[in-house]
Amino acid sequence: MAPIVLYTTRRTPAGRAVEITAKMIGLELDVKIVDLVNKEHLTAEFLKLNPQHTVPTIVDNGVALFDSHAIIIYLVSKYGKDDSLYPKDLVAQARINAMLHFESGILFARLRGMLEPIFYKGSAEVPQEKLDAIHGAYDLLEATLQSDFLVGNSLTLADISCSTSLSTLATLFPIDAGKCPKLVAYLKRLESAIPGYQEYNTVRAGEAQAHFKLKMEENKKK
Repeated sequence: MAPIVLYTTRRTPAGRAVEITAKMIGLELDVKIVDLVNKEHLTAEFLKLNPQHTVPTIVDNGVALFDSHAIIIYLVSKYGKDDSLYPKDLVAQARINAMLHFESGILFARLRGMLEPIFYKGSAEVPQEKLDAIHGAYDLLEATLQSDFLVGNSLTLADISCSTSLSTLATLFPIDAGKCPKLVAYLKRLESAIPGYQEYNTVRAGEAQAHFKLKMEENKKK
C-alpha cells in the first residue's frame, strides 16, 4: 500500500496532531510541506483535494480528507491495532469528541485569534483581552482535568489533539502553576505518554515561539 500523503506545515498544531497519531499507530506518512506564504494551498491542484484550502489534508488511496479531528478519527478507526485512542464505547467517544471541539473552538481559536493580528495586520503587541482569553482557556482545562488524562486514565485522541495547541500556547504564554497545578502536571505527563512529544510539540512549539517573537520585533520597527 502506498503511504498516506499528508499535506501540512511544520508548525501547525493540527498537522502535528495527525503526525503524532500516525506515529502512535505505526502508520507511515508521506509528508509534504505546503508553502502558505507562496500560496501553494491556493493552487488548482490543491483546491481539487480540499476546496477549503486548509492544512492538514491527507490523501489515502486516492481519497482526500481534511480537518485534523476528522483525519485522526479516520486513521485510528481504519488503521489502529486497537481502539484505545478512540474507544467504541459511545460515552467515551462523546467525551473525546467534546474535547476535540474544545481544541478547535477554544484552544486553537484563541491561538489563531492572537496570532493573526501579529502576522497579518502588523500589530506589535497582544491585546490584554486576548491574553485573558488564553488564560481563561487554561482555567477551563484545569477544571476539566478530573483524572490523569482528559477522558479517563489513559491517553486518547482528546489528549493528542489538545496537546498540540496547548503546548504552543504554553510556550508563548506560560501557565501559572499556582492557578493551574493540574494542567501543569498534565502537560508534564504528556511528555512521556506521547511518543515523539519532544519532536512534535516541544521543538515545534519552540520554533513557533521564535517566529512569533521575530515578527513582533519586525512590527515594532515599522
